[in-house]
Amino acid sequence: MTSQAPSWRALQLYLHYWRQFPLLTFGSILFSLCRGLRVTITPLLIALTLGDLIHDHTINVGLLVATAIFEASVIILGYLLDTYCVAVLHNRVSEVIYDDCFVYLSHQDYGFFTDNFSGSLVTQASRFAKVYTTFNDTVLFELLPQLTVVLVSVGVMIYYSPIIGVITLVTWLLVEALVIKFALLRLPIRRAAIAKETEQIGELADTITNALTVKTFAAEDRETCRYQKLNAHRSKFFIVAWRRAVRNGLIIDGLCAVLQMFVIVGGIVAVYNGNLGIATFLLFQVYILRIIDNMHRSTFMVRQFEAVAGDGQEMAELLSVPPLIQDKPSPDTSHIAKGAIRFDSVTFNYHDAAEGDVLFKDFDLDIKSGEKIGLVGPSGGGKTTITRLLLRFMDVQSGAIKIDSQDIMDIRQQDLRRAMAYVPQEPLLFHRSIKDNISYGKPKATDSEIVDVAKKAFAHDFISSLPETYDTVVGERGVKLSGGQRQRVAIARAMLTKAPILILDEATSALDSESERLIQKALWQLMKDKTAVVIAHRLSTIQRMDRIVVVDKGKIVEQGTHKKLLEQNGLYAKLWAHQSGGFIEE
Repeated sequence: MTSQAPSWRALQLYLHYWRQFPLLTFGSILFSLCRGLRVTITPLLIALTLGDLIHDHTINVGLLVATAIFEASVIILGYLLDTYCVAVLHNRVSEVIYDDCFVYLSHQDYGFFTDNFSGSLVTQASRFAKVYTTFNDTVLFELLPQLTVVLVSVGVMIYYSPIIGVITLVTWLLVEALVIKFALLRLPIRRAAIAKETEQIGELADTITNALTVKTFAAEDRETCRYQKLNAHRSKFFIVAWRRAVRNGLIIDGLCAVLQMFVIVGGIVAVYNGNLGIATFLLFQVYILRIIDNMHRSTFMVRQFEAVAGDGQEMAELLSVPPLIQDKPSPDTSHIAKGAIRFDSVTFNYHDAAEGDVLFKDFDLDIKSGEKIGLVGPSGGGKTTITRLLLRFMDVQSGAIKIDSQDIMDIRQQDLRRAMAYVPQEPLLFHRSIKDNISYGKPKATDSEIVDVAKKAFAHDFISSLPETYDTVVGERGVKLSGGQRQRVAIARAMLTKAPILILDEATSALDSESERLIQKALWQLMKDKTAVVIAHRLSTIQRMDRIVVVDKGKIVEQGTHKKLLEQNGLYAKLWAHQSGGFIEE
């Protein structure tokens, strides 16, 4: 849950992006000043012309020409600045924001994605980029023009009538101070509403992702009720924020009405006493109406900034927090070639585990170059964690993991993972073509290479039967394919990757017995000349391994060949005896 304390982190980031384009920012600010000057200088020139007409009964042609030239100049300059500065700045910054969000999220560590809804992250990134438009328009089309109007208007009023001008300035400052105070008091409520909205969107995405489960258990009504409760909770926060805004607006309206009456009455008295000309009095009315309009709009403007601060904060805060898993400032060049792996006195525990509950403590495991090992054991024993530590999805608390005598924390994560071909238990495919998914590990692979690995993974036949064969788009997460088909595509993808280390995490679990029999030969061909780490509950998958390592509660309790472990009559033999249909009974 996001903190409820007011934060302007999003505004600070948007200003930071502006500083990256100083010339465009300068031109955009100049555009805003032109908008403010046009509605203040033109009435002043007209008032001066009218004053000459009243006093001297003459028309000052020079002032009329100056007014026309000024209007034309401001219009042309404003058009040019809007076209070549404001528009370009907006789009350039939007482009950078989208890039930054994508780069940040794509480089986050594995644990980050297990702790956050994917739907919520997408919403936060999209909202952060879109709310920049609100920030950009509010500053350039509201804030800066308003400030220009007020400062020029008050300056002219003070010049002709110091009392009226100063009282107008003081009232304006009071109103703006109240507007800002009200916004700060209301911001935590809006922040809470936004947090609930994010939770609501995450719930929607989670339900859609698990649509099959919802349908299977006939839980549509239950999920609807759950969603409606979140929606109602979110709505209550927004209603409270809206009501406070309306109440605060009433106070501002009262102050504006008092100021307007003062300027009208004060101006009439000044005209009556001969201290103020009629033309100047009329100019004051024009100015005070614009100032009062700006006071009203400042309430809207601050609400816009409030929305920016609230809507953009979640992503802004994420962008300010570095990933937990980071490369060294100056990483070493990777020398991984043979694939010899060593876990050296590794201690590791998950950050959310109970205090004192350590999964691995002084854990040691040596895997020779080219050796094929199988990891087996009861669920929760640490098998998958071993592979995730090896891939550096997580970092050890102490000890070291070395490949070819090189500490994996000393090299870039991307270099480390390029040295491994990984097939997880539940392979997820991109919403792209089968060809794109197979060639993901080798983007420049030729069609013949893709077809070759597909044949070795026994995927070619079913791919060829599809209407668009290798150009078939598989749907989000590969939903258009069966579990076995997705697994074969993932295995083909791993085959195409020329990596010295192969990691299979239940890579044949989704295959039927016939497919498994056919693919075993392909897998052994894939493992040839590679170091292979294979996790399996289906023990038939690993009988031919060079060594089987039995892991239980973070410790290696047995290791050896399949035959040797059966002879020892230990945990492995027990697991083997308890198998039903090739699976371990937990």
